Amino acid sequence: MARVVATVVAGLMLVGCMSADRSPRASQSAATSPSSPQAEPLRYEVTTCPIPDDAFCRTAVEVIEALQAADTDRLFALSRDDRFVCARLAAEYFPACEQDDVLEGYALSGPNFLVEIASERGYRGRLDASVSNVNPSFSDELGNGDVRVIGVGTCGPDVPRRRTYHLAWTAAVSEAGAPAARLLGSFEFTFKDDWRIGLWYLGPLDEWEREQTARLELAFCEAGRMPWPATS
Repeated sequence: MARVVATVVAGLMLVGCMSADRSPRASQSAATSPSSPQAEPLRYEVTTCPIPDDAFCRTAVEVIEALQAADTDRLFALSRDDRFVCARLAAEYFPACEQDDVLEGYALSGPNFLVEIASERGYRGRLDASVSNVNPSFSDELGNGDVRVIGVGTCGPDVPRRRTYHLAWTAAVSEAGAPAARLLGSFEFTFKDDWRIGLWYLGPLDEWEREQTARLELAFCEAGRMPWPATS
């Protein structure tokens, strides 16, 4: 399974970056020299967004740019807290529903798809711990550690309040001095007057490999089948 997932991710990253300048692939070392010059971040533009929804695409570009700049304040501003009534949910995915009937806060999840509802402080802390610690000098068989968008998945009917979009991405992160590891994530956008991040999935790639049995391109509402080409 690990080989299948790695192969799919590599293919999606190649498609997503096919219009960008690519340097020769580095060896599978943990990192290059800290003094090595870093390339400019890949650019993702509304005009190449794979979804015919300009309002979403504009917000997604803001999110991508904030993610690349490690601007946690901007990412927080582009996120939405919510009120979750457990009786209306698939409560097995919301462990806190065992103690409370209503949950309020920011939704976080990962490879096991269990949803944690975090406070503002907890959500900001999670953003800071991951986004602020992206390690571009990391390298593995998939490339370097820079933020790269995989694609956009569409969930639900063509009705804004019933539809969500997944912005799937990958990067290498080194938290609290630990060795860098490749993460796979998705920001799921919800609509209430405007598009904002309503649920954030994030976890090490190897955990996604262990947890998921389907091909990775089918994850996040088939985001891998709708790549977002980058420009240099």
